[in-house]
Amino acid sequence: MVALSAPPVFCFTQRMNDAAEDTTGIPKECAGVPEDRRAIFVIVNPASDNGSTARFWPRARATLVDAGLDVKEVLTEGPGHATALALAAGEQGHRVVLYVGGDGTANEVANGLLKLPTLARPALAALPRGTGGDLAKSLGIASGAAAAAARLARGRERTIDVASCTYTGLDGTHTRRFFLNIADAGIGGYVAERVNRSSKAFGGFASFLWATLAVFATMRKPELTLTIDGQVSFTGPATSMAVCNGPRFGGGMLMAPDARLDDGVLDVVVIGDISKGDLALNLPRLYRGTHLTHPKVEAFRGREVMIEAAAPAPLEIDGEHPGTTPFHVWVEPAALRVIV
Repeated sequence: MVALSAPPVFCFTQRMNDAAEDTTGIPKECAGVPEDRRAIFVIVNPASDNGSTARFWPRARATLVDAGLDVKEVLTEGPGHATALALAAGEQGHRVVLYVGGDGTANEVANGLLKLPTLARPALAALPRGTGGDLAKSLGIASGAAAAAARLARGRERTIDVASCTYTGLDGTHTRRFFLNIADAGIGGYVAERVNRSSKAFGGFASFLWATLAVFATMRKPELTLTIDGQVSFTGPATSMAVCNGPRFGGGMLMAPDARLDDGVLDVVVIGDISKGDLALNLPRLYRGTHLTHPKVEAFRGREVMIEAAAPAPLEIDGEHPGTTPFHVWVEPAALRVIV
């Protein structure tokens, strides 16, 4: 058992077989890597990737161990558990926390890490397994356990910005959290809610594409006001108002092609009052990132963003639907180390 200040769940530790170690007792793959960096705390969401991660994890674990990594893992039991586990792991001195799951799992783990003081904050590592996997795409991280093992053994880090935000939670309370990639007011909240309550057997691209088309067919576009760095930049009906730290969301849509995770600013992309036909014709451009020249698409940049609506508008934050407007976002530069 791993002693953590969180609901107790089963976990265990296993080292690489002696036969695969060199004569010093240190696996060749980890030669030169400090011992405290070979110890990896893993948070596994067994429900991710349409429930297939529960079957995937034992094989993935063996791959990590065969690479000479000292693995301790916990399987999450429900919403919010990954945040509590990540916070507890950092408090107990773990240097690296690996998430196995989708964008929602990554968001929860990051929210736990970001509750810690900067100098006590572990590095975040990824083994993407979710429906969208958009954070991994934004970071240029390859999928699969072997690729994750190579990244962990290498230990190369990149420091990224995070977005801090407040909004109205689904229970009506004022809520604060962080996000890593993209948040959206408008269609994104409806799409995320639909995707997360449906089967994802056909993968992220098909799941998000179908949900986008289905939601748009009946969606009433909210009246939104966008304020960036204290200046009103847009007001009117909008299909989507995306606040972007990274470039991709929605199963691969290149919403903000110029966004960078480490540039200290947020990109905001507004898709205005487009028709069903316009969406059908231009959806391929959204996946290619060539939609910014459309006359009803506007792009902005800034460090602080406020989105307000005439009536509460749904939000999507890193692939989840946690609440509604008003939505206040600001960038926190160089806040999180990521293993790449």
